[in-house]
Amino acid sequence: MKYKLIKFIVGLILFMFVITMAIFSNTDQGFPGKAKVPDKISRWRPVVEEYCEKYQCSDHVDFILALMYQEIGETETLDVMQSSESMGLLPNAIQDPIQSIDTGVKYFKHILDYGNSKGVDFPTIVQSYNFGRGYIDYVSSHGGTHTKALAESFSVKEATAKGCNSYGDVDYVEHVMNKVEGHAASASSSKLVLKDNQVSELIHVATTYEGQPYVYGGDSPATGFDCSGIVQYAYSKIGIRLNRTAQNQYDQSTKITANEAKAGDLVFFTGTYNCADYISHVGIYVSNNKMYQSGGPGLGYIDLTNSYYQKHLVGFGRVK
Repeated sequence: MKYKLIKFIVGLILFMFVITMAIFSNTDQGFPGKAKVPDKISRWRPVVEEYCEKYQCSDHVDFILALMYQEIGETETLDVMQSSESMGLLPNAIQDPIQSIDTGVKYFKHILDYGNSKGVDFPTIVQSYNFGRGYIDYVSSHGGTHTKALAESFSVKEATAKGCNSYGDVDYVEHVMNKVEGHAASASSSKLVLKDNQVSELIHVATTYEGQPYVYGGDSPATGFDCSGIVQYAYSKIGIRLNRTAQNQYDQSTKITANEAKAGDLVFFTGTYNCADYISHVGIYVSNNKMYQSGGPGLGYIDLTNSYYQKHLVGFGRVK
């Protein structure tokens, strides 16, 4: 009888151990796949490894590198993980790459742990790096699994609460995961260029208003257009919904190199005027270093080799 009791207790302990391991394996998952990033990003791997070890998330090094590439693209900003805003600072306030990585990895580990504690899936945690921790609570109360629809509804809710036109990048998960090996299917779809007829219509719509003056805050023929307003309006006419500001459109886009840029892609600039956002200006790439924009001279074409635009150029982006 005593032997049977001992056997039962041992069996019960083993059973509980297996159940516990199963629970943890379904939450704090390791990250599969190697980051597909350029040398300017991969050179930070030793530093990322150091801070991932410090914050006990060493199995997410490649994810952090992919996230870093999505955050800064081809820019030369020193806030390499765009960590300033997670500290309540203005964009790019952090001017030390090591501090940026330290802060960014620490913040990621915070939302990773919180997401695991709330039982949400990993894509929810990814999206929360862009949306903030509140998205984890939102998804947790809506089934625990990230979807594009949930991201869109959360974005609308936050934009309304903050009194702005849009909030965050609803495609952030896809944009980050496209930069990881093993996610080639989604990556290829996000880098598809516009079809010829779409490009023709896009340029036709935009150039209809060529010569009209720049109007700050304008986003329709009735009001006139600012830079992101004409981009949003023209894209809407080919069935693609863009967010409102230049910064939002930058966040929404997949970063590409100048050599990859095709007609219909977007071109982003910083420091063109005094504003809180890092990205202050956007235009539509046409071809041969030409861009269509709404800027100081009004709506029209400009040459990207011009020294002014070269000084402020951040890089190129592509949207679907």
